[in-house]
Order: sequence, then C-alpha cells, then structure tokens
Amino acid sequence: MTTAPDGPPATAAAEVPELPPLSRDRRVQAWILSGALSEAGDVAWYVGLAWSAAQIASPAGAGLVMGIGALPRALFLLFGGALADRLDARRTMIVANFGRIVVLVAAALVVASRGVSLPLLLTVAVLFGAVDALYNPAAGTLPRRLVRSDDLVSLAAGRQLANRLAVFAGAPLGGLLVAHGGLGTVMIADAISFGAIALALALVVRPRFPRPAPSGHSIRRDLVAGFGYLRRDRVARTLVIAFFGLNLCVGPVLAVGLVQRTHLDGWGSAALGWFQACSGICAAVGAITAMRWKPRRPARTGLLALILQAAGCVMVGSVPRLAVFVAMGMIGFTAGLASAYLSGAFQQTIEPAYLGRTSSIVSLSDEALMPVAMTAFGALISLTTVAATCALFGVVFAALMMWSALRIGSPETVDEPT
Repeated sequence: MTTAPDGPPATAAAEVPELPPLSRDRRVQAWILSGALSEAGDVAWYVGLAWSAAQIASPAGAGLVMGIGALPRALFLLFGGALADRLDARRTMIVANFGRIVVLVAAALVVASRGVSLPLLLTVAVLFGAVDALYNPAAGTLPRRLVRSDDLVSLAAGRQLANRLAVFAGAPLGGLLVAHGGLGTVMIADAISFGAIALALALVVRPRFPRPAPSGHSIRRDLVAGFGYLRRDRVARTLVIAFFGLNLCVGPVLAVGLVQRTHLDGWGSAALGWFQACSGICAAVGAITAMRWKPRRPARTGLLALILQAAGCVMVGSVPRLAVFVAMGMIGFTAGLASAYLSGAFQQTIEPAYLGRTSSIVSLSDEALMPVAMTAFGALISLTTVAATCALFGVVFAALMMWSALRIGSPETVDEPT
C-alpha cells in the first residue's frame, strides 16, 4: 500500500506526470532558491547572535549561547527522524518554519521593549535547536519525493551551489544589519526568510511521488527498526559511517587546526579569512562540476574524491603559507563535488521508508560527537604539534574513505519511486 503525496495512505500508487528537466522545473527552482534565501537569513542571524552575545556576556557566556542549541538538537534528532518517516514532510516543514517565525518575532518585540539579555539569547537558541531537530529530518526526505532518482545528484549539486553563495551573502548582511539596526533587525530579516520558504512549500514545492505508508508502530519501535535497517543494509550502513568520518575528521582540521596554524605562524586573522574564502569559492566550483559531470557510481566517485580532501587536511598543518591556499582549494573543491555526489547517492540508496531516521542518525554525528572530536583535536595539538595532529586526522580520514569506497561495491541506484 502506498501513500498519496500529501494525504493518508492510498490503495494505489499515485499517477506521476512526466517531469520537466531540472532547468525548467519550477518546483525544484523554488525549493533551491527559497532554501538559499533561508540559508542566507540563518547565516545573518548567527552573525548577529554571536556579535550580540559577545557584547553582553563573558566569553564563557557567549560560548554557551552559540553552543547550547546543539543540546536540544542532539536530544530530539532521532525523535524528529522517526516523525519524518511518519508525517508529511512538506507540512512538517511549514509548521516548523511558522514556529521559527513566531519565536523570532516575539524575541524582536522583547528586544525592542527591554533590550538584549543573556536569558533571551539562550531561550531563542534552545528553541531553534528543538525546531531544527524536527525540520532537518523532514527536509531530508523531500528530494526523494520531488525528482526522479537520476536527478537527485543534480538537485543536490544545485542546492550545494546555492547554499554556498547564500553563505557569502548572509555573513556580511548579518554584520551590516546588526551594526545599523541591532539584533531585532536581524531577527526580522531571518523571520522573513523563513516566511519565504514556508510560502514556497505551501504554494509551489509539492511532492510528486507518494510517501511510504507509516509503520503504525510506536516511536520507540520505529527507532529500533531504523537501526535494524542499517544493520541489514551494507551499502546504507557504509554511507552512514562515511558521513560520520567526513564530519568528525575534516571539521576539527578546519575549525581548530587551521586557526591554530594561522595563529602560531603569525599570519593574522585576515589570512584566515582569505583561506576560508578560497575554500568557499572552490566549493562552488566543485558543485558546478557535479552538476555537469554525472559518473556512473556517484557514491564511489565522491568517496574517492574525499581522499584528495584528506591530503588537503594533512597539508593544512605543515605546508608553507602559499601552499595552504592550495590545500584549502583542494578541500573546498572536493567538498562541493563529493557532497553533491554523496547526498544524491544517499537519497538514491536509502529506502524511502527510512530516510528520516537515517538522516537524523547522520546529523547526530555533528551534534553529539563533533564537540568530542574538537576537544580531542585540541588536546592532541597540546601533546604534539598542529602538523602531527592534522596528519593523523587526514590519514585516518583517507583510510576510512578508501575502506568505504571498496565496500560500496556495485552501483547504488534504485528503481524509480512508485
């Protein structure tokens, strides 16, 4: 038994019309553009949040504001993944976005009447973390119901490119808004971006393929079934492990290793900004390449490309300043390329009934394990050197990607959804 795209389970598969090419697909374009606008609003909000926290709180308090949102995300992500496999994704995302708008507008009114305070910032951060745990898994199930399986990699590449450009626009926008209008102005701007994606979801971005029928079991049994699915499916399990390795090996190198290298060698904060800009530009080029080059085995191609990214991670800790730009270019290009291939392959590979739960398990590595990886990376630098620590993480990352590529085996395409 299948499910109608926006309704209860149906006894027959919904008839799917002939789909237009992605370049002329208005639903896909609305999904990409509204998502990019929301991403720009989010980046602007986090810039404003970080600046405001630094103005009113101690360094420890500011760090608490920026990190406390990860706690509700980590606590509720698996629950959100189970709900994503039960409920209609589009409606869930619309409700979540309206919830974000209510939080931001209410907080902006408090700022206008009482000013910015640490309890207010902490409250907003916690509420956003909880909503993210509901929204993100639901969003992870939408592409599979929007386009054909063969178009999933191109859709992932388009979203990757749009989001990279949104980050470039959102960061300076946040700085300008908070400098000239204060935190309340940033909140309103972010609320507008959430309103745009909610409207796009309500009016344009409607799924074309039916969602699987809910299991009818309890949330606990659904979660157990999700982990059971990963135990049974070797390719799905390998992709999840590879995503864990990607998040936990590369993140600390860029967030801790690159910063420490720049600081210890006396290159200055401007150099750090140029390194990041180089990576971002090359990531956009990588995403464009993924849109044009469609390998027969996207997952294996993405995993092998990440071995080059691992080499860049090793280089960050030891090569001269000019060569660090080369390393960051390697990391950025392979990130844009591999992210598109692996995201598309993930959508193609995972059974639709388990997409929400599996996406939430992958996201959990960022929320729950990344702080541990960051701490371990910093501790290793204290015990050894930046070069040795970057080399260790890079070698482990390369070995894991090679192991994953070998285990993927045959092409990971699946039949069209029906």
